[in-house]
Amino acid sequence: MSPLKAGNSYWMDSVPPTSYPALQSEIRVDVCIVGGGIAGLLSAFELSEAGLRVAILEGGRIASSVTGYTTAKLTSQHGTRYLRLTQEQGADVARSYARANQDALQRIRDIAGQLQIDDAIQARDAYIYGTDPNSIVALHAEAQAAADAGLPASFTTDVPVLFETVGAVRFTDQAQIHPRRLLVPIASALAERGVQIFESSRAKDINFDTHWTVSTKEGQVHADNVVVAALTPTAGVGDDLWERMYCHQGFVVALPLLRGATGPGGVLISYERPMRSIRTIERAEGQLLQVGGGSYVEDPNTGAEPYDDLETWAREHFNVGEVEYRWTTQDYSTADGIPLIGQLADDGLYIATGFGGWGLTSAGVTGAILRDLITGGQVTSQYRDIFNPSRELPAIDSALISARTSSGTDRDANEIITGLAPGEAAVVRSGGEQLAVHKDDDGQLDAVSAVCTHAGGIVLWNAPDSQWACPCHGSRFTPDGSVIRGPAEVPLPDKTHLIDQ
Repeated sequence: MSPLKAGNSYWMDSVPPTSYPALQSEIRVDVCIVGGGIAGLLSAFELSEAGLRVAILEGGRIASSVTGYTTAKLTSQHGTRYLRLTQEQGADVARSYARANQDALQRIRDIAGQLQIDDAIQARDAYIYGTDPNSIVALHAEAQAAADAGLPASFTTDVPVLFETVGAVRFTDQAQIHPRRLLVPIASALAERGVQIFESSRAKDINFDTHWTVSTKEGQVHADNVVVAALTPTAGVGDDLWERMYCHQGFVVALPLLRGATGPGGVLISYERPMRSIRTIERAEGQLLQVGGGSYVEDPNTGAEPYDDLETWAREHFNVGEVEYRWTTQDYSTADGIPLIGQLADDGLYIATGFGGWGLTSAGVTGAILRDLITGGQVTSQYRDIFNPSRELPAIDSALISARTSSGTDRDANEIITGLAPGEAAVVRSGGEQLAVHKDDDGQLDAVSAVCTHAGGIVLWNAPDSQWACPCHGSRFTPDGSVIRGPAEVPLPDKTHLIDQ
């Protein structure tokens, strides 16, 4: 039995880390891409193939943030997306969305074939399955909407799992991938092509004079075009997009299928809630079963044991061993369910965000659209307008955001802190301020401001990951306030002096 690797994904554990240099000088390129995940790398592939000089700036390591913690389903089946799009925006929008994502799936396959890394992708059918008879009508409707949108979709009662279902929407010829076995070689191919890749090089400022300048701690990139392909808008770019997106979090466990056990025969997601996302992971020492579930980050009642819930579900439905990996992931969705991909108001400034948990094909869409917009191509002209980040889009409930930024606790600090056990945390009031207080395993207290440094939300304690999480836009902080994940860039200020140790 392998030891549990809590917080680490199989994708990160099974491929060695990359080691590209940090930017420590000034360089000049045609396109600077901010973000070294799948969207940034595929955009670099398309643009460099078109003959442009490209640089990538990644704040950490490439393919190691959201991309390194994905559920890794490469499919145009995005939950029950097509019925919703048809009903809310019309059949033409549904068809455009379908074509964009199906084209992206094939393009990623083509790139893998071109680079001879086909083994990073395994063909699978994709299913949205139901277990409640009351779901059958909705599943039929989704299957019809997807088929009408031009996708290889149908309703089936032949669902490749051993537990009982009432049927599913089936998309044929989809895929699952090992993201880092795909993307690390793509990065190597880009470097050989002349793309300059810089790690540990977080973009801090993006400004325009006669051209665009992206500044990091130790260097600058001058470019005619800038693409922000990070998880979130960054360095002041796209700040007005926050009111049109919301954050959600996913939890994942991976357990070995025991000898002779039957795993799922495809990539599957449940129609009913709580959502269950399942697939296998192929490895030499035997298959892993991967099970995912999710919740909205703004929900303070996520529960302390989502990993235990996923493990219990896995044991009830499959013959599995002990959990070997567990990790979390995070993404953003727009109010209409369509990502924001394209040019912002300023010439030469582009963004890709709001992938809604379906970042793999959305990244392929990003590469294709940005290639055309920057080079004047027309391949994506039939569908790219639906992704326009400047389109009219409903705002996320402003009253809800306001409540999150103004809410806090009136609980007395001393009373609550005294009751904290090692490893526990709470938001309390002391000295007229909201404090986020954590007690470590040795009984020592960390106290930081509970006010997120991005938009002023009051952070919540995320017990499964032992982190502070902002309910507004998903920023994450360590117990002592250091930034784990943005959009926040500034740590939570230390407030230890306001409490009694």
